[in-house]
Amino acid sequence: MIEGLTIAVTNMEQMVNFYAKVFKIGISEKQVYGNTLYSGEWGGLKLQLCPAQLAGIEATQNRHQLDVVVDDLDKTLVLVTVHGGSIMQDIQETETSRTVGIYDPDQNSIVLIEKK
Repeated sequence: MIEGLTIAVTNMEQMVNFYAKVFKIGISEKQVYGNTLYSGEWGGLKLQLCPAQLAGIEATQNRHQLDVVVDDLDKTLVLVTVHGGSIMQDIQETETSRTVGIYDPDQNSIVLIEKK
């Protein structure tokens, strides 16, 4: 069972805004050893946004990809673009779902899925 997810972040203000607004996550600030981190709960998962420098991460692209189920893909895509994300491709449709790849403000890829 996965309990939490930490994302090493380059553009903290944009990333906090993006995840709070697009995925409706209540994010709070906390001080840890003199550093500011941000945390919240995302679908039962503990989410933490950590400065990439603190984490020692120098990757230019993500090493993971999240698949996130959303209620309304079209409304979510509006929020993605308004809050600093971008859309990677056209929406793909199957008999059971609509999906599309997006980037968050730090260019981490996410697949959004709307179940039919």
